[in-house]
Amino acid sequence: MNSGMALSLITAFMWGILPVALKRVLQHLDPVTITWVRLVFATVFVGSYYVWSGKWPAPAKFTRRNVIWLSGVAVSMAANYWLFLAGLHLVSPPVAQLTIQTGPLFLALGSWYFFSEKLRRRQLAGFAVMLLGFWFFYSGNLGAGMGPPNSAAEFTGVILVVLAAIAWTIYALIQKLLGAHFPSSFILLAGYAGAGIFLGPVSSPGTTASLSPSQGWYLLFCCVNTVVAYGCFAEAVRRWEAPRVSAILAITPIITFAASMVEAQIFHGEIPAALIASSTQLLGAGLVVGGSMAASLGSGGQFKKKGREKPLAP
Repeated sequence: MNSGMALSLITAFMWGILPVALKRVLQHLDPVTITWVRLVFATVFVGSYYVWSGKWPAPAKFTRRNVIWLSGVAVSMAANYWLFLAGLHLVSPPVAQLTIQTGPLFLALGSWYFFSEKLRRRQLAGFAVMLLGFWFFYSGNLGAGMGPPNSAAEFTGVILVVLAAIAWTIYALIQKLLGAHFPSSFILLAGYAGAGIFLGPVSSPGTTASLSPSQGWYLLFCCVNTVVAYGCFAEAVRRWEAPRVSAILAITPIITFAASMVEAQIFHGEIPAALIASSTQLLGAGLVVGGSMAASLGSGGQFKKKGREKPLAP
């Protein structure tokens, strides 16, 4: 196993178990406060690297246009983090993780529309399989946890996660614009810091003092996960082809589903009915994962724009 594959698997594992941990923290803290704490932790961690290394972008890079786009990164990142948590509060981790897989589909469409990037037939076929999988997944009947939205709250949760995927797409598109001016790590730092500033006035950090030691460990894990997962992802893309990395990350919903079942068994002694998938649900989830892999590998590692070849930005 090469280092790129290993880092990709670590990223998939970290992102796969994150919703399970976040779900437990959501029992004690509101989504805005959890998001703010994670952003502050990431800002301090990544900011410390820049302070220590002194590798700040040149002042000339901070043109009025670039500063506006960096603000857009912060707003879209804040929206992505908060919307996903707000949706996760209303649906189960597997449903949230599978629904967020709409992000790559939105990104491909956005890149095609705004950057004139070519969509290959294999990608389109993969996206078609994903859409079919979503239809099967939400057309099944699994009750409150894994099934289709059977209540207004569950429907709202799914919509919030879809909106989170759209917010992530906006962030990714802006990152593509800024990639020629700033390294991806600095764009992340600007997003973390800016999003933290935006959400600070509406968060309640004082409520973290009421957490028990075990709850505090869950929150700390979510904070560390934010930094480690993105760090492994960035390094994986640097060492391995981006489409292969994306194909590995497509298994993230499977990891979330398995982690949810293990967590339920450990803490409740049984797997709740809400997590027992029907054959229709399993078929839909499998199609989503398979379609995502096919779409990632179908990109061929690069997009074509106006006759020029440009590597896919991480």
